[in-house]
Amino acid sequence: MASFAGIFFPLSEAVASPKYEMRGAWLVTAYGIDWPSCQGASRQVALTQQSELDSILENLHRAGINAVFFQVRPMADALYNSSYEPWSGYLTGNRGTAACYDPLSRCIERCHALGMECHAWINPFRVGTRRPSTSLDVVTRDLWMTNRVGKSTMTIFNPALDETRRHLCNICREIATNYDIDGIVFDDYFYNPEFIPEDERAADWKYYVAAAEAGQSMADWRRANINRAIADVYAMLSTVKDGKIRFGVSPQGIAGANGVYDCEGVPSLPSYGVVTADSQYDKIYSDPVNWLKEGLVDYISPQIYWTTDNRRHPYGGLSRWWNDVAEMYGRHCFPSQTIASFAKNNTPDQWNETFRQIELNREYSFNYAPGAVLYSARYIAGKYGPGFGKALHEKIFKAPALVPPMRWKGKSRHLEVTGLSLSKSGRLEWTAADDARYVVYAIPDDVDDADAQSSGADGIDSTYILAVTYDTSYTLPAKYRKGYRIAVTPYDRYGIEWQPTYL
Repeated sequence: MASFAGIFFPLSEAVASPKYEMRGAWLVTAYGIDWPSCQGASRQVALTQQSELDSILENLHRAGINAVFFQVRPMADALYNSSYEPWSGYLTGNRGTAACYDPLSRCIERCHALGMECHAWINPFRVGTRRPSTSLDVVTRDLWMTNRVGKSTMTIFNPALDETRRHLCNICREIATNYDIDGIVFDDYFYNPEFIPEDERAADWKYYVAAAEAGQSMADWRRANINRAIADVYAMLSTVKDGKIRFGVSPQGIAGANGVYDCEGVPSLPSYGVVTADSQYDKIYSDPVNWLKEGLVDYISPQIYWTTDNRRHPYGGLSRWWNDVAEMYGRHCFPSQTIASFAKNNTPDQWNETFRQIELNREYSFNYAPGAVLYSARYIAGKYGPGFGKALHEKIFKAPALVPPMRWKGKSRHLEVTGLSLSKSGRLEWTAADDARYVVYAIPDDVDDADAQSSGADGIDSTYILAVTYDTSYTLPAKYRKGYRIAVTPYDRYGIEWQPTYL
């Protein structure tokens, strides 16, 4: 434990800002935590919400964020135009009351205009502490199960039901088909530990008795239900848009199944200085190692919400363990980090803790694919962490970064920018290459091509990136119209960057 607890990584010796890195931010809509600050269905409220959202996204972009995890289904509801679930009361004030605009469309449009990815964040099973009763809720009510402990209740979709998994797939398919999203991400709401006994008191007991295999414990049966749901969604997404939509899950920060995978070479947590057991395996029936092992996710974003000097579960040891396991199974690891402490301690010392964690992610990642997802947006782009976004950009996210490529997809095809031209007004234009994004570079004339190449990744170094754009045009700032060589590369939806075309 001593090798990780209390670790200090001086910022002056930081790992260089990498060309490929997930730089995500969770944007929470439940309870209006990050957005929106006001609810209602009127045009005036909608305009206020849109202005707030635009401002948040612009500030995230200034801080160096390249992917926004936008919560669109907090509690079996929708912040988008859904055929399956009611409009969210967190948006309009009343569950089921329609909004006069589509927040997901707005978020995607603004993210893409700023060159950022937009991932639709979905809570897969949670309904809430109260059983809602809109017309769309009535349709799915038979899929719910409610467990009670004393006077407390929690209702979730029953993961044991085939109909629940179909419903979840239908929701994800509709979002993936109807919206130009870059990813879908689940959080860690599976079964609920406080409300889920493993005996005849459980709301799903009769389903276990009817469906479990001979000798299968209720815990194993529940884990199998969650695993099937993850597998079904991943299989479905592989058939939509040629599998270009990135799928990830953000589980709790400690995993490992308490030694279940030791015989397969998965390292033990104590060898990384972590002495806390994996509670998610036994309490919410979540088994992230299985999802990585079976190739059911493109990335894992474990919620490592502890500091680098924590003695029982230090950030460094957990980041290294997760990265090692993800690498073992050929997938990406982008740890989630909490910055909620800024609400009470918004100081440079506290910021440095976050910076050290990002640097540790970089040190422990493989194949030029580090990443971090910060919880949450209001501490980067809102009033709760003033100054942090600017410091994040200046100290850690100095140069732009591309989200790491999903090379295991195997469906990417060669792309090339053609017809590149520059008008007298400074407008770059080119011909579309499939549905790719593009990276625009400006290389000083006194830097030759060899020296402009990235030393830690393929292609041109990220210090020369001017913009990532989803359009086939870009207005070149006046200072780059002379004395620079301009290049544009296709950057496909799998995250693979192709060869540059020079002006």
